[in-house]
Amino acid sequence: MPSLRSACTAPVRLRTYRHLLYLALVLPLGLLYFNVLLTGLSVAIPLSALVVGVPILLLTLLVARGFAAAERRLTASLLGADLADPSYPFLDGGPRERAKALLFDGTTWRECLYLFLLFPVGVVAFTSLVTGLTVALTLLVTPFVYDTPGVRVGVFPEGSVTISQSLTVPWGDLLVGVGVVTTVSEWAVDSLADALLFSLLGVAVLVVTLNLANAAAWLLARVAERLLDDRGATRDGSETA
Repeated sequence: MPSLRSACTAPVRLRTYRHLLYLALVLPLGLLYFNVLLTGLSVAIPLSALVVGVPILLLTLLVARGFAAAERRLTASLLGADLADPSYPFLDGGPRERAKALLFDGTTWRECLYLFLLFPVGVVAFTSLVTGLTVALTLLVTPFVYDTPGVRVGVFPEGSVTISQSLTVPWGDLLVGVGVVTTVSEWAVDSLADALLFSLLGVAVLVVTLNLANAAAWLLARVAERLLDDRGATRDGSETA
């Protein structure tokens, strides 16, 4: 579990920006993987009863294994995932044995599942990061732009927002309480004090966004270790138990 110190220092840690780089790459790479595999499988599977469907299926799976090999290197270097190199049983034997080894190797299908998952993950990660970082940076630069002619900075709701707060305490047969009703129409930044307050809020949003990015990267690394790690392969030159 991350400590409070590591959470607060996320903006100055190199690891955070490696995670951001990976999360920024997930969407384009996930889209590439998804389109290539979906196209190949959607063509090959209906034609699998015919001779032409088999080589298309095998080629698609070979491409998937290549994508997974690149993804394995990427997650290891940017996310710190602990991954063993996979075995490639389809590299040995005759054509029939190679085809059967590729089709019936569980690693092949686990890698396909991982590659398919990256597209929806990439959409969520990219949208969340862009939103969080845009809000944070906008708030951070407030002290430099709040007094610029033609620039309006603040909170401007479409209508008045009413906030009602109350506290009640039972006292015998009575209910004693106090209530406060506050109406907020807008908050325009027109002083340096307000601008600095907005900037501090931007720091908080930035820290939260970067910590969420680190959490997402940690989760993706664990998923990669689950789906891309070949537990039957050798690790550091020794056979795993």
